[in-house]
Amino acid sequence: MEIEFTKPFEQGVKMRKLTSVLAAAALTVFAASSHAADNIAAGLSSGSYTESGSYGGQTAQELFNGGWWSSGNFGTQWVQVDLGSSLSLSSIKYTITMAPNGSIWQNVYVSDTAIGSDWSLLTPIATFADAAGHNAEVITLNLSTSGRYVEIVANGGPSWTGLVDASITAVPEPTAYLMLLAGISLLGAIARRRA
Repeated sequence: MEIEFTKPFEQGVKMRKLTSVLAAAALTVFAASSHAADNIAAGLSSGSYTESGSYGGQTAQELFNGGWWSSGNFGTQWVQVDLGSSLSLSSIKYTITMAPNGSIWQNVYVSDTAIGSDWSLLTPIATFADAAGHNAEVITLNLSTSGRYVEIVANGGPSWTGLVDASITAVPEPTAYLMLLAGISLLGAIARRRA
């Protein structure tokens, strides 16, 4: 016995297949977006991290890999990471560490050349200035720029200058989105052709 399917049934099957493919594509884009939220400053070679000074092993490398940086000194200090290539940056996030509480400030600089202590001719792309306390405040600064070197120039006020758990995120590469759009267009063309 042979079962004959009607046109609406066949179209329903095609639509379910198309829906499944689109759902898989959406998950792929979601995964790509989630990956973009990763800390791009973590896991680099030790030579990628520099600082004005450090105390007790609390270095720039520790700071960008889940630990903390203590400059070992008061006043204006800096910490820098070399991302290896120029990237489109979306945010930088870190936690304030200080004792005693007081007024502090930080400027974030981005450049395609190493910055070090030569930031005076650069314009900060993000700033923070306020009263703060020990590990009490998580700072998230939105960025909309590209660069290879990211530097935080910080003044710890009445405390030694230090920061905790810094992370940098990049703008997702457009490749995944373009591939998704191309795939959806191709599926639509195939579905129209078979209909």
